[in-house]
Parts: sequence; C-alpha cells; structure tokens
Amino acid sequence: MQNGERKIKSKQNIMMRITADYNQAKLKRYIMSLFKHELVKDTIWTTFLSVLGKGVGFFIPFFIAAWFGVSSETDAFFFAYGLIIFLATIFSPVVESIIVPFIAEARAKSEDVGVFVGKVLGISGVSLCILSIFFMIAIKFVLPYVTRFTPEGLNLIYIILLESIPLVVLLVWTSVLAGSLNAYKIFSIPALSPAFRAFMTLSFIFAFKGLLSIHSIALGYVAGEIFRLGILLFLLKRLKIIRLKLSLGWEEKFGNFLKTSSYQLIGMAFLSFTPIINKTMASWLGLGNVSLLEYAERLYMIPVTLIGSGLLITLLSHWSERFQIGGTDALKQDVLKTVKVIGIIGAILSLLFIFTRYDLVKLAYDHGGFPREKIGAIASILGFYFLGLTPSFLSQIYVRAFLTRKDTKVLLYMAIFMFLSTIIFNLAFVKVMGVSGIALASSVVNLLAFIILFFIFSTWSRRTSQ
Repeated sequence: MQNGERKIKSKQNIMMRITADYNQAKLKRYIMSLFKHELVKDTIWTTFLSVLGKGVGFFIPFFIAAWFGVSSETDAFFFAYGLIIFLATIFSPVVESIIVPFIAEARAKSEDVGVFVGKVLGISGVSLCILSIFFMIAIKFVLPYVTRFTPEGLNLIYIILLESIPLVVLLVWTSVLAGSLNAYKIFSIPALSPAFRAFMTLSFIFAFKGLLSIHSIALGYVAGEIFRLGILLFLLKRLKIIRLKLSLGWEEKFGNFLKTSSYQLIGMAFLSFTPIINKTMASWLGLGNVSLLEYAERLYMIPVTLIGSGLLITLLSHWSERFQIGGTDALKQDVLKTVKVIGIIGAILSLLFIFTRYDLVKLAYDHGGFPREKIGAIASILGFYFLGLTPSFLSQIYVRAFLTRKDTKVLLYMAIFMFLSTIIFNLAFVKVMGVSGIALASSVVNLLAFIILFFIFSTWSRRTSQ
C-alpha cells in the first residue's frame, strides 16, 4: 500500500515538474516574442533615450543655483519662466500628439505631408505671436495686483518675459517637428533632442553669465530651443521624408486639425489647473503640507515618466498607421493587447512601490537637515498615490486610442470630469484624512477615468464593428 502511494506521489511530482517546465518555457517564448515585436523594441529604445534626453535638463536648475544663488533676480526669473512654460505647455504636447494621426492619414491617402506640416508651422507661428502680444499686454496690468514683487522686481519680470516669449513659438514648432518624425517612426532624435537643448542652454549661460547676468538664463533657454529646432530641421532635410513648404494658406484638412486640437487644448488647460487645486487645498491644512504633497508627488512621477515617456509616443505612431490600414478591428486588438501587458506590469509595480514606499522616501529625502519625523507622512501620501498608478497607465492607453481616432471631444469631456471630480473628492477626503486625502482623491479620479474611457471605447468598437 505504501509503495503504491509513493508511486502515485512520484508520478504527481513528475507531472508537476513537467507542468512547471512547460509553463516556464511558454512564458519564456511569450517574453521572447514580445522583444521581437517592433512596437516593444521601439518603446524600450525610445524610453531609454527620452529618460536620457530629459534627464540632462534636470541638471540646469542646479547649475543656476551654483552660478546665481538665491536672490530677488532669481525669484523674478523663475516666476517669469514659469508663466512662459505654462503658456507653451498648453499647446506643445497637444500639437505633438494630434499631428501624428493626421500625418498617418495623409500618408495613407498619398497626400503631400510637407504641405500640411508647413501650414501647421506657418499658421501656428502667426497665431502664437499674436497670442504672445496679448499675453504680454495683459500681464503688464495683472502682475501688480496678483503678486507682491517690488516695482523693480516687476520691471525685471517683464523684461525677462520679453526675452523668453519666443519660447512659446519655438516649443510648439519643435513639437510639430518631433511629432512629424514620430509619425514616421523616427523616435531616437526627437527623444534625445531635449539633451541637445540642455547642453546649448548651459553653454550659453556659462559663456555670458558675467556679461548678461540673470538675462543669460532666459536667453540661454531661447538659444537652446533654437538649437534643438535646427537639429530637427536638419534631420528632416537629411532624411528627405518631408519637404516642408511653409504656408499661411487655409484648407479643409488644417481646419479639421485645428478643430480636433481645440478640444484637446481646452482639456489640457483644465488638467493643468489640477496641481494648483491640490496645492491650494493642501495649504488649507497648515504649514508644511504643500511641501509634503510636493515631495511625495515628485517620487510618484518618476515611474509615470519613465514608463510613459517612450510607450505613449510609440503607441500613437504604430496605432495611427495600423488604424489607417486595418480600421476599428486593428485598433481594438492593439488596445486589448496593450492593456493586458500594461495592466500586469502596472499591478506588479504598484504592489512593489506600495510595499517599499517607506524605503523609497528614506532613500530620496533622509539626508542633511531634512526632518526625519516627516518621512512617515510622505510615505503615507506616496502610498495613496501609488494606488492609482495602474489606472493612470491604463487611462493613458485609452487616451492614445481616442487620439488615434482623432476623437478629442471625448478627451475634453473627460478632462472636465477629472477637474471637477478632483475638487469634489479632495473636499471629501481632506476632511477625514488630511493631506493624504488629496493623494487618494487623485487615485480615485484616475480609476474612474479608466473605467469611463474603457466603457466608451468598448461601446464605440462594438458599434463600428457591427
């Protein structure tokens, strides 16, 4: 009897090993097949270059601090530069993403892409110049009432704004060219180009800081963006994929582009106010809570940036091309595959970060004179942020799906919903949980956004497939 039981257990152990080996081999083949996929290879390479390209720019404030210290002049510069970046980043990310599906459509119809891109550059340049003039006039009257700078400080801010205002046009133009290259699946130079800009900016500041003082920083940023624009233009000319034809002429295709972009621009404006809302409500809780929220959010944004910087760029390019060929069914298959992979990766990362959040905070902030009693508070806030990491990733996947379809009206409604929901959930959770409630509200809003986008996309794909 015992021998029979041993034989049965032996057979069971053998079968378990065979099953384990089979599953391991199956998983290995699946992983190997992923790395052979063009989209995966492009995503990994673009992510690496994007992190490298953006990482160099992170060092600029450290050099500014070393060369200029802390003074009323640096206060004026950072205030002015913040206004310029706020204005520019409403437009530049939208243009860089929206232009990709339009170019994919033009290529599928054998249209002249250079004419379309030239019109985008020409009309956006003139429009942004006019907007910049109105902005400078308005800011001249508004600043004395909303700030407490001295008259000398206000004058310096206005001068720096005049020096920096070309960045609004330059940043949008570089975004147009970067998006155009991405549409042709040329990801490397656009991803790395921020590093070229940073090197030029630092070189200019170093060379002219003695002569121009604080103004060298503003002019250095402009010089860096001009250098980046020149590199992208040179690459386009060298590759001969687009022959740019700068134009101010209006046509139906550009009208559709403007209409599609406008929804996303309004949505981006709503979402840009979300961090301001969070910090404002954190300030109601007393001294130090704004800083605690900021420190936690900075750590949270590291995995969001690392994963999203490459993936979201390559997805939009590959999906836009496949959508023009395979239509709804191709897009639906691409979205489902990506959601499965990113959902698993996001869940694993979320659990990992939640369980190690205290160690992450200690590693980042437990240095020098930082108060150690605040480590636990930051770790608590960070944990609630990480609860929304996976829904945030998945929401962005569906955002790219709607951008591929050029259905930005849905994204506008979603941005308004997220804006209003952030206010409501902040008010509800802050009363009970303090500053951690703001992080939890962010995660809840991300989850709701994912669920809504999922149902809208699923309904659309079922309806169009019938």
